[in-house]
Amino acid sequence: MLLKIFTQPNCPKCPAAKAVVKQVENKVKIENYDIKTVEGLTEALEYDVLSTPSIIILDHDNNILGRWNGETPLLEDLNKILK
Repeated sequence: MLLKIFTQPNCPKCPAAKAVVKQVENKVKIENYDIKTVEGLTEALEYDVLSTPSIIILDHDNNILGRWNGETPLLEDLNKILK
């Protein structure tokens, strides 16, 4: 599984999303993307990310298992998917 988190420097909700993701870093590979960079924006466009923070969890075949756009998921919601 892979968790992608999309943030930007001036996003007021992004620190909370980063904190929740940090709590599951031992359960899943995490890729961080700043949408203010070319790489981050390119990846965001691939997944239709239009707001930050956005979190996407993918399985090994790149199927989306969970997605949160413009909000921070509850830790228990992340853990349910990452079992």
